[in-house]
Amino acid sequence: MFLVENCFHWIGFHIVEYLLNQGYTVTGNDEINTDGKEHLSMFFSRNENFTHVEQQSNETVYDMRIMPSETELTLHKESTSTIYLPLLFGKWMPMNHNGMYFRRKFITFDSEEFLEKAVYIGDFLKIFHQCIRASNLPPVIKVKTGGADVPDDRKVENSVFIRNNRPVTDRLKIVQNHYKKFSELYESNENV
Repeated sequence: MFLVENCFHWIGFHIVEYLLNQGYTVTGNDEINTDGKEHLSMFFSRNENFTHVEQQSNETVYDMRIMPSETELTLHKESTSTIYLPLLFGKWMPMNHNGMYFRRKFITFDSEEFLEKAVYIGDFLKIFHQCIRASNLPPVIKVKTGGADVPDDRKVENSVFIRNNRPVTDRLKIVQNHYKKFSELYESNENV
């Protein structure tokens, strides 16, 4: 059984959806305080393997507690591991027609930064699945796009490289089409 905090944040949403699709039991912890979060909560409300709580109970024992944010993903199992995230993109992210918000900065979809560093959330979730199944994770894991330089302060064995086998623009078209259909439900500013 998994506890996913911030489960209606766009990354948390994708983690919950992935875990449920894999057959896991998930408790989601988040306040439903925006229209967007209310909409996302409806995707899981009828799934018998999902329970939503607004306040976490310390009485329940979970196999793993997962805490996603825009820049990192913290996994609490027997020990704590922090996965530093690359520039992730996917459905429900804070965006508009021309780009996305990341670390309170607007990044256009045609920018070099997006085209070279962006990783589709679905591709990242394959690495995430390996991490939750692993018996012994290092305290820090850095996820990078293929070909990125490894800084001197990080050990290579604590880095995971994702290589895009499909052009980022192919996945981006899927996300942009989704945005066109559901734009009124997207969070579209940097304060998200």
